Parts: sequence; structure tokens; C-alpha cells
Amino acid sequence: MTMSNSLRKIYVNGRFLRGSITGTSRVAEEVLTCWDKAIQSGDPRFSGYAIEVLCPTDSIRSLDLEGIKLRKRDLFGGRLWEMIDLGLLARDGTLINFANIAPLVHTRSITYLHDAQVFLFPESYPRNERLIHQKLAKLAGRMARQVITVSQFSSEMLQRFRIARASKIAVVHNGAEHLLRTPPDHSVLESFGLVPYGYVLMLGSSFAYKNTEVIYEAFSRMERPRPKLAVVARADLRKTLKIAADLGDDFVTLSGISDGQLRALYDNALVFVQPAKTEGFAMTQLEALNAGSPVITTPYGSMREVLGDDVVYVDSDSPVAWRDAILRFRDEPGRRASKLALGQAMAAKYTWQRTSDALWQKVTEVAAS
Repeated sequence: MTMSNSLRKIYVNGRFLRGSITGTSRVAEEVLTCWDKAIQSGDPRFSGYAIEVLCPTDSIRSLDLEGIKLRKRDLFGGRLWEMIDLGLLARDGTLINFANIAPLVHTRSITYLHDAQVFLFPESYPRNERLIHQKLAKLAGRMARQVITVSQFSSEMLQRFRIARASKIAVVHNGAEHLLRTPPDHSVLESFGLVPYGYVLMLGSSFAYKNTEVIYEAFSRMERPRPKLAVVARADLRKTLKIAADLGDDFVTLSGISDGQLRALYDNALVFVQPAKTEGFAMTQLEALNAGSPVITTPYGSMREVLGDDVVYVDSDSPVAWRDAILRFRDEPGRRASKLALGQAMAAKYTWQRTSDALWQKVTEVAAS
């Protein structure tokens, strides 16, 4: 597909293809996949538009798209690519930035600012990284014609820290059903010595606001026999966590996990725990529910807005409350199934199709302005 002069040009910042998949790149890939399917099916909403993903030449991933072109090109390259190259390459169209950063100059851009965590919990970031991200977020909010964020909570935080004005911000909730396209790989349980409903699942993180320490403390207060704590992380946490020695064989680190394995881990977990003190959007909780696990989380950030009353909420700072909430799932027959049914009914409304439709409406408004 070529970019005809008669078509309105929509460019996508493809820097997210430079590294491994993250939460922000997940949003980009899911939305682009939905748009691509719509184009291939002849959806009239996309008539008169040409969409192109612009990528740096050192991108390591690609996208399986037919109706959307992907082009690699550098002008200055390196760290300047997103700040300078991208704005020049996309100067004759509308530019969509999915990952919190935008070029120094572009007069018609739509930029996702997913959250304000670097302002809310600055201690989670090294000083230089924190200062850079704060400046880039404010620059992106000022330069964008339209700011997209993922919850009303995030919108309020962007306004509170003067990152973007309310008149610029639109809330578009994410989808969360992506794991359901991948068959579960149940062999992961045997590989790590786990049995169905005999473990609690958590995603590991070094960010302070993720608050994972409270779960380790909760498990240290459980009498044996207790469920295992299975933590999905990039490295073996036993090397860095002193409390791992106290938990012994009841602590399992899972690394190098595929989507199929993650789906199986959710499906067979007694419960999924997410103790964060804030989240821009409750993506992992919805992901867990869709894949078959009930959820215990905190009532902060976007959690109540997104999840409603269909999960279990616990105070983020109480190891005893977390211990008791987890053990109720073990000790009360039927609790897991009933909480999961409620949660899955709620989670089903958060689809990537709905996300992509809402975002495309904003894109066409900016492109026509």
C-alpha cells in the first residue's frame, strides 16, 4: 500500500518495536491489529485514510499487518529518532504516539499518556531517569493536539500535575482479552513444581508503587502447610530477596514465561494478587480474570473505577489482611468459582475492539481539524 496524496495520512510512532513487548506496546499492537482487520474487511470508517507505522532502523520486532504499511527509516537516528526524526518524517500527516513520548515538534499529534506514576511515586525511579521522564511527559502533554489516557483516575492525575489540560484529555479504556487467543500451555506447572489451586500468582516488579513486599510479608506470617507463592519475574528473585530464604520451597520464581504459559498459570492459580498502591489501568487484574483466576487487589488508583465490586479489595499496607484474604480462598469451598464468575462477567466488557473503535474516532477528529 502506498501513501496516495489523495488520502489523509495517519502515522504511528513505531519506536515500541525497538524492544520487547510491554504494557504500552501491547496497546499499540492490539489497536493496530484491529484497525488492520477493519481495513481488510472494507470498513468504510477507514476509507480515505492511509496508515503507516514509522520505525527506527534498529527495530527488533515487526507486525503482521496487511492494510497498514510499516516503514523503517532514520534521519539522525539513535536517541534523536523519536525527538527529531519522527516529527520530520510525519510532518505531512497526523501522528499517533502510543508510549508517553512525542517529538519535539509536530503540529497534529495524538499522544497516549498512560499514567502519572513518575510524579506520584518518584522514588520508584533513579533520579536522572525520573527527571527525564517528567520533562518528557510535560512536553508531550503540551505538544499534543489530543492526549489519550486509560482511566478517569489517570486523567485527574495528568491534570493535577499540570501535564495536560482537561480540555485536551480523552479517556479510552484498554482491552484485556489478548491472552485468550493463545492456547494455555499447562506443562509450565510441572516444570516449576506447581499443582492446580495450590499456589498464589503475582507479577514481580522493582517499582516501589507495585508494593510487592507486602505479599512476601503476608506469606511469612502464614502457618504451614500454606499455598506456594509463584512470582513471574525476569530473573531469579531468590538472589535478591532475603525473605525468599524464609519461604523456602513455598517460593517459586517463574522467568522466561510465554503467553501460553502465563494463561495456564492464571487458570490454575488459587488466586492472583496485585498489591499496587496505584495503577493507571487495571490491566493485569483484567488479564488474570479473563484467563481464569479470581483477583485480590487494592482499592486505589484506577482499580475501583475499572474493576467495580467484582474483585476482592485489601488495604495495600496490611500483611495480615493480605494473609487472611488469601487463606479465605483456600479455606472456603466455592469462593474461588463464585468470585471468578463475577469478575469474568465484568472483564468481558473491556475489549480491544472497543478500544480501537474509540481511539479511531479521536484520530479522525484530529485529522479533520
